[in-house]
Amino acid sequence: MFWRCCAIALLLIAIPNLVKADYLDDDPNEVFASVYQRLGALPREAVRDAYIWNRLEELKREPCDQKSIGDLADALEKHGYRREAANGLYKFVRDCGAPFSALNKSINIYLKLTDYANAVEVADEFVRREPTNHDAHYLRGIALQGAGDFQRALIDYSDGIELFGSDKKEISSRAFLRMAEVYAALNRFCEATSPINMWVSLDPASRDTSRTRKIISDYEAKGNCASSKEFRTESYPLRGQKNVVAVKAEINGVRGLFVLDTGASYVTMRSAFADRAKIARTETEITLMTANGLAKATLSKADKVQLGKLEAANVPVAIQNVDEKSYGAGVDGLLGMSFLSRFEVQMAAGSIEIRTRHAKQ
Repeated sequence: MFWRCCAIALLLIAIPNLVKADYLDDDPNEVFASVYQRLGALPREAVRDAYIWNRLEELKREPCDQKSIGDLADALEKHGYRREAANGLYKFVRDCGAPFSALNKSINIYLKLTDYANAVEVADEFVRREPTNHDAHYLRGIALQGAGDFQRALIDYSDGIELFGSDKKEISSRAFLRMAEVYAALNRFCEATSPINMWVSLDPASRDTSRTRKIISDYEAKGNCASSKEFRTESYPLRGQKNVVAVKAEINGVRGLFVLDTGASYVTMRSAFADRAKIARTETEITLMTANGLAKATLSKADKVQLGKLEAANVPVAIQNVDEKSYGAGVDGLLGMSFLSRFEVQMAAGSIEIRTRHAKQ
């Protein structure tokens, strides 16, 4: 009697394994037809993996199970089916609406495959769903750069940096280096120095190195736009509780009143002043983070910006279609970091000092 009970118990334990083995003998194209219709078909050899099979079973029961699609994609990628993982993640979000992290992962997989066309397509979807997500713009910038669409890549790198928020010091150097690379790819070598200068200015103590200076000097040499090494300085008193400093600056030889703003990524101006300064209009629309929230502007270039004895050539500028009071009465714009980052800027003893960078020894 005892042996009979044990035999029955052993038989019951064995049955699930027998059932599972029989189950894996089924045709996955038939078993998972509904899943494949939504996510795309998978190779039979991949589906024979027990873990992958079980994830497909979960998605068959719960079509929008976010954990299951994440686990499935991880398993497919681990087994070398990266394209299938990327395809499935993208289609899952289009069908279920979330999670956006799946789009991020899908783009990264396509980038590893150097499939820039599909990476751009997924990134377009990511930006459409999350227009203020800095990662979405940055990843699309990488995809567009890989695809050779440098003009659009430039916009996305600019937007990605701007949308990161106020603490731009935490942004990886790769974002600024890539932005410089697309400027260079467009043969705009002088402007390519601006992203590098901006990155350095966020932490000059550790970033103003011989390496970064060489990158800048190489771009300047290619663009024949080397900056003057003669030491010059300008100082302005801080006024009012908000320490607002308005200065007279010349852009393309046209004088205007600008607020010194180390929080502004670009020299920004009203369209009326841009017209007077004969700054060429472009169709390159970027996003700016302003005191009043996000705003749109046109990215262009000033041939020359001069502040007292300090001057810089080929300075990226942002043009806004705003009224004459938007920056303050009588103010034409903001003197931002696309100009200021080319110099050392310090606040001390009730004044702001802007001076030529000292040469590294």
